[in-house]
Amino acid sequence: MPIKQCAYGFSCASMMMQWDLAPEDCPNKDVCGLITKLTEEEEIELYQARLENNRRIVERIRINQEQAALCLLLSRGDAQTPESLGVTDTLAELQTAISLLESTISELDEGYIAPIGVEAHRYRVKRPYGYYEYNKLTAKEAIFEPQIKHNKVKVIHLSRNDDQRNIKGRSGIEKRNRLLAIKRQIKAATELLNNAREAASRESIDEAVARKII
Repeated sequence: MPIKQCAYGFSCASMMMQWDLAPEDCPNKDVCGLITKLTEEEEIELYQARLENNRRIVERIRINQEQAALCLLLSRGDAQTPESLGVTDTLAELQTAISLLESTISELDEGYIAPIGVEAHRYRVKRPYGYYEYNKLTAKEAIFEPQIKHNKVKVIHLSRNDDQRNIKGRSGIEKRNRLLAIKRQIKAATELLNNAREAASRESIDEAVARKII
């Protein structure tokens, strides 16, 4: 099917583009009888053929060179999508990982969580009949509520190894450490994601293409 108009630099027939074709060499020029030199903003008129219910339907459409280029690449260039490139699945994996991490954080947010800088220590006490080991929570500053005194204290005594005060106190330190580790990894992942976003949007697609073809 011949075209109605041939834009300068290419020929179109049934939307099949042939680039770098001089107007005078257009195989359809004798049929359509018209060669027009257009700017990139101007439209060209051409015929588009398609099959519908085993019938060949021909339509006349008007598009510009940019639209014609997209038509060529979308119809023949094996066009991809974020889904076909695996980006969508990767994003879904990230969202699943975040959901699982939120569940882990919720599990850690149960019972006692020790403050930053608080540690557990074991110490020995000498008695007339031998030595006994005990445990305590210690802080660099007086942050603990006192049991008897009016002012805050630096130490909480946790008794023996198998005492629930010692077990829960040390569990609180372990939970704190795991939460802080999660926080560090989240900050690192966030920085990587921000870097990826900034790299993808640092310059427009048109600017990147123009820079590479100069």
